[in-house]
Parts: sequence; structure tokens; C-alpha cells
Amino acid sequence: MEPALLVKNISKVYGRGENRVVAVDSVTLALERRELLLIMGPSGSGKTSLLSMMGCILRPTSGEIYIEGRRVSALSEADLPDVRRHALGFVFQAFNLFSALTAAENIELVLRLKRVDKARSRAIAMDLLARVGLTKRAHLYPADLSGGEKQRTALARALAGDPPIVLADEPTANLDSKTGKEIVGLLKGLAEESGKAVAVVSHDPKVEALAHRIALLEDGRLIA
Repeated sequence: MEPALLVKNISKVYGRGENRVVAVDSVTLALERRELLLIMGPSGSGKTSLLSMMGCILRPTSGEIYIEGRRVSALSEADLPDVRRHALGFVFQAFNLFSALTAAENIELVLRLKRVDKARSRAIAMDLLARVGLTKRAHLYPADLSGGEKQRTALARALAGDPPIVLADEPTANLDSKTGKEIVGLLKGLAEESGKAVAVVSHDPKVEALAHRIALLEDGRLIA
């Protein structure tokens, strides 16, 4: 069976001449279903650039990207948002919640962008918040949520529309140890129980302890 996501010989180069920087250098990496893949490496090793290309946020300088067997690296900029909406869920270090919307409304907004009607969007949002233990916090705004609750809301939002692939960039960086462990457990559960392909960029030993596989980057190259 083909991997959920495959990057093949991808590179990302910033700048030209003396300012040229190779952030990612000819990396080939597969992300499988039911897998929590941890991407590690020192600061500046190219982890976030790699994850951004995997998520079709950043276009590679060279190489190919396949999502569920479809070559997406050749798609136009106009076609990429549709791929992101339906195939990918994102979790960010800074949560990226809309401050003027409640926890439930943050999730509903994503569903409405996916053309789900209002009533069904509310029902799905409440179900997702229940999955991450936030049913009683659905009506609160981000300013009234703890860091862990914000990240749980962000994770629920990433699952809106049931994408097969979830990508997380330092999802525990702003959390205390206990809450971070809970978030990692939720991510692992998505892989093992929901069959999703989950990739996480992190320095957190808690992620390392629970990951099914580790990809190690150094100077833009995959070394393990």
C-alpha cells in the first residue's frame, strides 16, 4: 500500500549567490498510516521547512511530493488550498486560534470553509471537543483557556473534516510537562486508533518516547 504522504528527493533553497541557503537537501521520507513520526534535529536543521513542504504550505525548490498517491508538488497555487483543506490537518506551536471566536466557533469556521452546513458544523465541533475533553469549555474564548486547552482546541480544529494526515510543529513547546504528555498521547491515539498518519516536529523527549519512528535531520539532510 502506498504511504499516506511521500516526499521524494525534495530540497528547499533560500536566496541566491552568497546568500544562498540550502534548508532541506534531497530528502526522501514516507509517512505511513497509523504512524506517529517524529522529525528531530538541531535548530536550523530544516525541520520546519520540511514539514511546511509536506503540508503544501511551502513549495519545494526541487523534488516531488505525493499525498495518498497523488503528485501534489506539480499542482498550481490555485489547486493547493483544496489539498490542504481535505487531506491535511495542522497543529501549530502558537495555537493560531481566532481570538474573537469561541473554541467551538474556531472549529466551526474550518468546517464552513469545507462547505459543511451550519447545523452540522456545530454538531461536529462539539463532537471533536468531546474527543479532546473540552465539552464544558466549548463556549469560552481563547483568552479564557489555558495553554493546554488552547492546544486541545487546535488539535480538534485540525481534525475538522477528518483529514487522513495530521502535521504538528512543536505542539508541546508552550505547555507544561503534564499537559504536553497528554497532547502527545492524543496524537498517538489519532495514529493508532483513528488510523491517521501523524508527523510531529519536536525537541520534546515525551514525543520521542511515544513516537513509532524518528527521522533525524542535520544541515538539511536526513541522517537517520
